[in-house]
Amino acid sequence: MPELYWIGKESVVDYACKVPAGSLRRIPEVSVGEDSGNKIIHGDNLRALKTLLPDYRERVKLVFIDPPYNADGEVWTYGDHIEAPDVEHWPGKVEVDDPLRRDKWLSMMYPRLMLLRELLRTDGTIFITIGDNEIHHLRLLLDEVFGARNFLGCAVWRKGPSDGGEKPIPSVHNYVVIYARDKNLSALDGSGVTTWWTAEMFGDSLEARHELETIFPETESLFAIPKPTRLARRILKLATVPSNGDVVLDCFAGSGTTAQAVLDQNASDSGDRRFILIEAENFAETLTAERVRRVIPKKDGPHPTSGFDYYELDG
Repeated sequence: MPELYWIGKESVVDYACKVPAGSLRRIPEVSVGEDSGNKIIHGDNLRALKTLLPDYRERVKLVFIDPPYNADGEVWTYGDHIEAPDVEHWPGKVEVDDPLRRDKWLSMMYPRLMLLRELLRTDGTIFITIGDNEIHHLRLLLDEVFGARNFLGCAVWRKGPSDGGEKPIPSVHNYVVIYARDKNLSALDGSGVTTWWTAEMFGDSLEARHELETIFPETESLFAIPKPTRLARRILKLATVPSNGDVVLDCFAGSGTTAQAVLDQNASDSGDRRFILIEAENFAETLTAERVRRVIPKKDGPHPTSGFDYYELDG
């Protein structure tokens, strides 16, 4: 099988094993309720995943992540501090003109995918949204980590109107790449779903933006590119069941769409799914957790699975 190579690969192939775990410190004043089984973690997502590993190895039914797309004009952060000559100076902002931005993106993704695979149940699945810039590299990366035999599909999601730019053919779509931990054990409910995901069925970026503005009417500057709750809910219905305590993990939590989708879907089908969200940026409390707090169902009191414990990653 062809192998993907990039600068820095030798330094990150076993980094998931070497990265130290931290400890989770619960913040009572930010948490809502007790014993819900839901978690929101503020901290580096690689170390947070390693910290979760002892308790959640092979317990996660669904991973749904929306990582940096490494798109043209996008600035994102490479945060792994690895003591190796080829990567030791990498941590910091990855600027638009950085000649190593693709190598850094692959080096960021590889160890996280390794840990996510360990956290997935043997019948679990991973869904990853991505754009044109890295779709081809992501497929090769997932083939290496999960095995090409465990590829389930790549949906084209119509995200909405073009965001402008100078491309002669503006993009109005993203991709959702789907892999199983073990294809022979995967039990997706794919009834009536093809690889063409329309805005009518799955929502789009305009809908997502409106959702966030409705939840935070007092805030003018919001999360740049949220995902619609309908997209996450359709994925939940494909990959989880209501009454099995399925754990849903999102380690690029952003504005908290995944948590809201879990709460909404549980309210719709009397489900008992649990969510784990990880967000590294400082808006983890003021946006991610605050969104979840505001959308918790209030009718007849909070559902037992509607609260969450908020943690800071220490160590």
